Amino acid sequence: MTSGCGQVRLVVFDLDDTLYPELDYVYSGFAAVAAAIKDELRAEADLAGRMKAIFESGNRSRVFDALLVELDRPAETALIRRMVELYRSHRPRISLFGDADVALRRLGGRYHLALLSDGYLISQQRKIEALQLASRMDRIVLTDELGREYWKPDPRPFAMLESAFGLPGALCAYVGDNPSKDFVAPNRLGWRTIMVRRPAALYAHLPAAEQGQPACQIESLDHLADALARGGIDP
Repeated sequence: MTSGCGQVRLVVFDLDDTLYPELDYVYSGFAAVAAAIKDELRAEADLAGRMKAIFESGNRSRVFDALLVELDRPAETALIRRMVELYRSHRPRISLFGDADVALRRLGGRYHLALLSDGYLISQQRKIEALQLASRMDRIVLTDELGREYWKPDPRPFAMLESAFGLPGALCAYVGDNPSKDFVAPNRLGWRTIMVRRPAALYAHLPAAEQGQPACQIESLDHLADALARGGIDP
């Protein structure tokens, strides 16, 4: 196994909006919830379409509550909890970004590849199954399996990967999309941090956290190999 200039040997990826479009997961979840509850609600409306419209209006954290208000069924907390569970546990219809598929094939064998992702455990497991990522990664760390306190920006999951591969942070790189949390811990540990900035990403517009600015930014994972090789900080 070889590495690019700068001696990176381990490349760790975020999942959502880094390797696949997170909006596809969101809309897949809405469709699954709508199919499960439509008969119970006796609703003639396009429930998945209404949920999508609510989400796109900016009410992203309380979509199910808002839908039930529209249907004159507010405050049904048990139903809302069931909708949340259906959403999180559904088997999503999602696919890798084209550039992500190419990058994983291109980098495999040249670098150790790993995945480190936040999110509710069952949801992330379902995504990994749908994307068939288990066979393409040398190691997968889902922080929710360790406990919510291990979610980013906690540095411990990153340190665990250093230990697992026997590598110092200087030989590791993290590729993510969310500047508000993805890069704080790997920056602290001396990793190379690379942000892929996709136009439709849900969190790319957020400001970088303190000490969370990525070392460089790329528009596509087609440029990842070059970013790994050149090192340094983009102007």
